[in-house]
Amino acid sequence: MFIPEGNAKTFSIHIHRNIVYSLAVFLLIFLIGFILLVAKSGEIAAKLQLVYLLTSENRHLREDAQKMTYIAEKIDRIEQVGRYLHRIARSSGVEPKRNQTTPGVIRQNGEAALFRDNIEEQLDSTRMISAGSERQLQKKGEARELYLASIPNIPPVVDGWITRRFVVMANDTEQTHNGLDYAATQGTLIRATAPGVVEDVCNDRYFGLLLTIRHGYGFSTRYGHCSQVLVAKGDHVERGQTIALVGNTGRSSAPHLHYEILKNGKNADPTKYIYSNEVK
Repeated sequence: MFIPEGNAKTFSIHIHRNIVYSLAVFLLIFLIGFILLVAKSGEIAAKLQLVYLLTSENRHLREDAQKMTYIAEKIDRIEQVGRYLHRIARSSGVEPKRNQTTPGVIRQNGEAALFRDNIEEQLDSTRMISAGSERQLQKKGEARELYLASIPNIPPVVDGWITRRFVVMANDTEQTHNGLDYAATQGTLIRATAPGVVEDVCNDRYFGLLLTIRHGYGFSTRYGHCSQVLVAKGDHVERGQTIALVGNTGRSSAPHLHYEILKNGKNADPTKYIYSNEVK
């Protein structure tokens, strides 16, 4: 019952006892929950901190994994380059020299004996030889870089696959084949495999529209069965530059590229020079 001040009329509200009981139970549950929340707040905060630390550690582990993957790719790349250079050295006939004696050392009765007289003169001579050797090594390094830059070492087509390989000697199953045949769709781009100068563009009875590029250090490449040549005789081309389109000209049963590498005028197996993971 509510009794206002003054002469206002009094009034009353009737509340069922079940409602009062429900409110009391609700307040009791709320109070218990609040007490439990306060009691567990420290544990919850500790767990949240642990989750944060685990998330941070997981992020660092992912970054470390990416770094390790990058390093592994670099090491694999270096190993591939090493294998490729070794293959190039064998293809070029470069073999390490053996049975070389060290300057200033002689053999007597199976044992090494050093020259011990005129030491100062020997030191001066050694310094002069070292200076000359350094210049020679520098020139050899530059020549080696130019040589490597002249090697046709990329596939002539990207969207193609090898259907016939290099065969030196004919046998019962295969005929002599001086290059690689790349099957590809008509009009597929053909690219120069090394920098050089266009030596010739002609219509060959067998290879159809034939393009020849001269590179340095005795290397030259030939591209046969082209549908169109995009360069002219005397043009300078770079490695990877589009030079022609795959065709079906000459004696050809389907669109493909006949690709040859010549070293000092002699045909060589292109797979020994192509730098690719698929070519061993």
